[in-house]
Amino acid sequence: MIMCTFKRIAVSDYGLYRQFHGERTIEEYAEYLAGLVCAEGEGFGGEEVFREGVEAAARGNFRKKPDLLIVREKNLPEEIYLKLFRSIWEICQAAGNPLSLLIPHTHLPAARLTGGKSLHLPLWLLKKYREQSVSLPKKDSISGVTCIGVSVHSLDEAKTAESLGASYLTAGHIFATGCKKGAPPRGIDFLEEICGNVGIPVYAIGGIHPENIHEIQKTKAAGACMMSEYMRNR
Repeated sequence: MIMCTFKRIAVSDYGLYRQFHGERTIEEYAEYLAGLVCAEGEGFGGEEVFREGVEAAARGNFRKKPDLLIVREKNLPEEIYLKLFRSIWEICQAAGNPLSLLIPHTHLPAARLTGGKSLHLPLWLLKKYREQSVSLPKKDSISGVTCIGVSVHSLDEAKTAESLGASYLTAGHIFATGCKKGAPPRGIDFLEEICGNVGIPVYAIGGIHPENIHEIQKTKAAGACMMSEYMRNR
Protein backbone atom coordinates (compact mmCIF):
# COMPACT_ATOMS: atom_id res chain seq x y z
CA MET A 1 0.00 0.00 0.00
CA ILE A 2 1.59 3.26 -1.19
CA MET A 3 1.93 5.79 1.61
CA CYS A 4 3.49 8.91 0.03
CA THR A 5 0.28 10.94 -0.30
CA PHE A 6 -3.27 10.94 1.02
CA LYS A 7 -5.17 8.29 -0.93
CA ARG A 8 -8.79 8.23 -2.09
CA ILE A 9 -10.07 4.67 -2.31
CA ALA A 10 -13.29 3.71 -4.08
CA VAL A 11 -15.27 0.86 -2.50
CA SER A 12 -17.81 -0.92 -4.68
CA ASP A 13 -21.38 -1.98 -3.90
CA TYR A 14 -23.65 -3.35 -6.62
CA GLY A 15 -26.86 -2.71 -4.67
CA LEU A 16 -25.93 0.92 -4.06
CA TYR A 17 -24.89 1.35 -7.68
CA ARG A 18 -28.32 0.14 -8.85
CA GLN A 19 -30.04 2.57 -6.49
CA PHE A 20 -28.36 5.38 -8.40
CA HIS A 21 -28.37 3.91 -11.92
CA GLY A 22 -31.32 1.53 -12.16
CA GLU A 23 -31.36 -2.17 -12.96
CA ARG A 24 -27.98 -2.45 -14.66
CA THR A 25 -26.41 -5.84 -15.38
CA ILE A 26 -23.23 -7.21 -13.83
CA GLU A 27 -21.51 -6.67 -17.19
CA GLU A 28 -22.52 -3.00 -17.21
CA TYR A 29 -21.44 -2.67 -13.61
CA ALA A 30 -18.01 -4.10 -14.47
CA GLU A 31 -17.69 -1.48 -17.19
CA TYR A 32 -18.61 1.26 -14.71
CA LEU A 33 -16.06 0.13 -12.11
CA ALA A 34 -13.38 -0.22 -14.75
CA GLY A 35 -14.23 3.32 -15.81
CA LEU A 36 -13.38 4.52 -12.31
CA VAL A 37 -9.96 2.89 -12.37
CA CYS A 38 -9.22 3.61 -16.04
CA ALA A 39 -10.43 7.21 -16.03
CA GLU A 40 -7.84 8.19 -18.63
CA GLY A 41 -8.40 5.09 -20.79
CA GLU A 42 -10.79 4.08 -23.53
CA GLY A 43 -14.15 2.35 -23.31
CA PHE A 44 -14.53 -1.35 -24.04
CA GLY A 45 -17.89 -2.47 -25.39
CA GLY A 46 -20.19 -0.55 -23.04
CA GLU A 47 -18.87 2.91 -23.91
CA GLU A 48 -21.74 4.81 -22.21
CA VAL A 49 -21.45 2.86 -18.95
CA PHE A 50 -17.65 3.09 -19.04
CA ARG A 51 -17.92 6.87 -19.46
CA GLU A 52 -20.22 7.09 -16.44
CA GLY A 53 -17.42 5.59 -14.39
CA VAL A 54 -14.93 8.04 -15.84
CA GLU A 55 -17.22 10.98 -15.11
CA ALA A 56 -17.92 9.74 -11.58
CA ALA A 57 -14.18 9.62 -10.91
CA ALA A 58 -13.69 13.14 -12.27
CA ARG A 59 -16.64 15.03 -10.80
CA GLY A 60 -16.89 17.47 -7.92
CA ASN A 61 -13.97 17.92 -5.53
CA PHE A 62 -12.28 14.70 -6.62
CA ARG A 63 -11.28 15.77 -10.14
CA LYS A 64 -9.45 12.50 -10.70
CA LYS A 65 -9.88 8.78 -10.59
CA PRO A 66 -9.55 7.03 -7.21
CA ASP A 67 -6.08 5.81 -6.32
CA LEU A 68 -7.39 2.29 -5.62
CA LEU A 69 -10.58 0.27 -5.97
CA ILE A 70 -11.64 -2.27 -3.34
CA VAL A 71 -14.18 -4.59 -4.97
CA ARG A 72 -16.38 -5.29 -1.96
CA GLU A 73 -19.64 -7.10 -2.73
CA LYS A 74 -21.14 -8.62 0.43
CA ASN A 75 -24.39 -9.59 -1.29
CA LEU A 76 -23.06 -11.31 -4.39
CA PRO A 77 -22.51 -15.10 -4.55
CA GLU A 78 -18.86 -16.00 -4.97
CA GLU A 79 -19.38 -17.24 -8.55
CA ILE A 80 -20.86 -13.89 -9.61
CA TYR A 81 -18.23 -11.98 -7.66
CA LEU A 82 -15.42 -13.81 -9.46
CA LYS A 83 -17.04 -13.10 -12.82
CA LEU A 84 -17.29 -9.40 -11.91
CA PHE A 85 -13.72 -9.14 -10.66
CA ARG A 86 -12.30 -10.92 -13.71
CA SER A 87 -14.24 -8.60 -16.03
CA ILE A 88 -12.93 -5.47 -14.30
CA TRP A 89 -9.40 -6.87 -14.36
CA GLU A 90 -9.53 -7.72 -18.07
CA ILE A 91 -10.77 -4.24 -19.01
CA CYS A 92 -8.12 -2.57 -16.87
CA GLN A 93 -5.39 -4.79 -18.29
CA ALA A 94 -6.46 -3.94 -21.84
CA ALA A 95 -6.29 -0.23 -20.92
CA GLY A 96 -2.77 -0.66 -19.53
CA ASN A 97 -3.74 -0.12 -15.90
CA PRO A 98 -1.85 -2.28 -13.39
CA LEU A 99 -3.58 -4.96 -11.35
CA SER A 100 -2.25 -3.27 -8.21
CA LEU A 101 -5.07 -0.70 -8.55
CA LEU A 102 -7.64 -3.44 -7.81
CA ILE A 103 -8.07 -5.11 -4.42
CA PRO A 104 -10.45 -8.07 -4.08
CA HIS A 105 -12.47 -8.28 -0.86
CA THR A 106 -13.06 -11.55 1.04
CA HIS A 107 -12.72 -13.90 -1.94
CA LEU A 108 -9.21 -15.38 -2.14
CA PRO A 109 -9.93 -17.03 -5.54
CA ALA A 110 -10.21 -13.54 -7.07
CA ALA A 111 -6.59 -12.85 -6.13
CA ARG A 112 -5.55 -16.27 -7.38
CA LEU A 113 -7.29 -16.09 -10.76
CA THR A 114 -5.72 -12.73 -11.62
CA GLY A 115 -2.34 -13.32 -10.02
CA GLY A 116 -2.85 -10.45 -7.59
CA LYS A 117 -0.94 -10.10 -4.33
CA SER A 118 -3.52 -8.03 -2.46
CA LEU A 119 -6.64 -9.07 -0.55
CA HIS A 120 -8.96 -7.26 1.86
CA LEU A 121 -10.49 -9.37 4.62
CA PRO A 122 -12.86 -9.05 7.55
CA LEU A 123 -10.94 -9.69 10.76
CA TRP A 124 -12.72 -13.00 11.49
CA LEU A 125 -11.58 -14.40 8.17
CA LEU A 126 -7.95 -13.35 8.67
CA LYS A 127 -8.05 -15.09 12.06
CA LYS A 128 -9.41 -18.23 10.39
CA TYR A 129 -6.66 -18.26 7.78
CA ARG A 130 -3.98 -17.83 10.43
CA GLU A 131 -5.44 -20.55 12.67
CA GLN A 132 -5.61 -22.99 9.75
CA SER A 133 -2.34 -22.01 8.09
CA VAL A 134 -0.73 -25.40 8.73
CA SER A 135 -3.67 -27.58 7.72
CA LEU A 136 -4.83 -25.70 4.60
CA PRO A 137 -3.39 -26.62 1.19
CA LYS A 138 -1.39 -23.78 -0.33
CA LYS A 139 -4.08 -22.92 -2.90
CA ASP A 140 -6.62 -22.40 -0.09
CA SER A 141 -4.33 -20.40 2.20
CA ILE A 142 -3.27 -16.76 1.97
CA SER A 143 0.28 -17.82 1.25
CA GLY A 144 1.63 -15.49 -1.41
CA VAL A 145 -0.72 -12.62 -0.54
CA THR A 146 1.70 -9.87 0.42
CA CYS A 147 -0.73 -6.98 1.02
CA ILE A 148 -3.58 -7.79 3.41
CA GLY A 149 -6.15 -5.17 4.35
CA VAL A 150 -8.46 -5.64 7.31
CA SER A 151 -11.66 -3.87 8.33
CA VAL A 152 -11.70 -2.87 12.02
CA HIS A 153 -14.21 -1.20 14.33
CA SER A 154 -12.29 -0.87 17.61
CA LEU A 155 -8.77 -0.36 18.92
CA ASP A 156 -8.59 -3.96 20.10
CA GLU A 157 -9.51 -5.17 16.63
CA ALA A 158 -6.90 -2.89 15.09
CA LYS A 159 -4.15 -4.24 17.34
CA THR A 160 -5.24 -7.81 16.70
CA ALA A 161 -5.24 -7.29 12.94
CA GLU A 162 -1.76 -5.81 13.06
CA SER A 163 -0.48 -8.71 15.16
CA LEU A 164 -1.90 -11.13 12.57
CA GLY A 165 0.08 -9.51 9.78
CA ALA A 166 -2.31 -6.93 8.32
CA SER A 167 -0.61 -4.52 5.91
CA TYR A 168 -3.21 -1.78 6.34
CA LEU A 169 -6.55 -1.14 8.05
CA THR A 170 -9.85 0.45 7.15
CA ALA A 171 -11.40 1.94 10.29
CA GLY A 172 -14.98 3.07 10.66
CA HIS A 173 -17.55 4.09 10.43
CA ILE A 174 -16.33 7.64 11.01
CA PHE A 175 -19.38 9.72 10.02
CA ALA A 176 -23.08 8.91 9.88
CA THR A 177 -23.94 6.88 6.79
CA GLY A 178 -27.01 5.32 5.23
CA CYS A 179 -25.07 2.07 4.95
CA LYS A 180 -25.12 1.81 8.77
CA LYS A 181 -28.59 3.14 9.55
CA GLY A 182 -29.21 3.64 13.25
CA ALA A 183 -25.59 2.98 14.23
CA PRO A 184 -23.87 6.01 15.76
CA PRO A 185 -20.66 7.08 14.01
CA ARG A 186 -17.37 6.53 15.84
CA GLY A 187 -15.97 9.92 14.89
CA ILE A 188 -12.60 11.57 14.34
CA ASP A 189 -11.34 10.83 17.86
CA PHE A 190 -11.79 7.10 17.19
CA LEU A 191 -9.81 7.43 13.96
CA GLU A 192 -7.01 9.31 15.70
CA GLU A 193 -6.88 6.65 18.43
CA ILE A 194 -6.45 3.89 15.85
CA CYS A 195 -3.81 5.83 13.90
CA GLY A 196 -1.85 6.58 17.08
CA ASN A 197 -1.73 2.99 18.30
CA VAL A 198 -0.74 0.94 15.25
CA GLY A 199 2.28 1.06 13.01
CA ILE A 200 0.53 0.38 9.70
CA PRO A 201 -1.51 2.67 7.41
CA VAL A 202 -5.08 3.40 8.46
CA TYR A 203 -7.78 4.43 5.99
CA ALA A 204 -10.98 6.06 7.22
CA ILE A 205 -14.32 4.73 5.99
CA GLY A 206 -17.98 5.58 6.52
CA GLY A 207 -19.96 8.66 5.48
CA ILE A 208 -17.01 10.41 3.82
CA HIS A 209 -17.75 12.85 0.98
CA PRO A 210 -16.30 16.05 -0.55
CA GLU A 211 -17.76 18.26 2.19
CA ASN A 212 -16.08 16.45 5.10
CA ILE A 213 -13.02 14.74 3.64
CA HIS A 214 -10.88 17.66 4.82
CA GLU A 215 -11.53 16.50 8.40
CA ILE A 216 -9.91 13.16 7.54
CA GLN A 217 -6.99 14.91 5.85
CA LYS A 218 -6.21 16.73 9.12
CA THR A 219 -5.66 13.41 10.92
CA LYS A 220 -2.84 10.87 10.64
CA ALA A 221 -4.97 8.67 8.39
CA ALA A 222 -3.29 7.53 5.17
CA GLY A 223 -6.45 8.18 3.18
CA ALA A 224 -10.21 7.82 2.92
CA CYS A 225 -12.50 5.13 1.50
CA MET A 226 -15.70 6.21 -0.21
CA MET A 227 -18.58 4.11 -1.48
CA SER A 228 -21.59 6.33 -2.27
CA GLU A 229 -19.44 9.09 -3.75
CA TYR A 230 -18.05 6.73 -6.36
CA MET A 231 -21.15 4.62 -6.95
CA ARG A 232 -23.25 7.60 -8.03
CA ASN A 233 -22.69 9.80 -11.05
CA ARG A 234 -24.38 13.13 -10.65
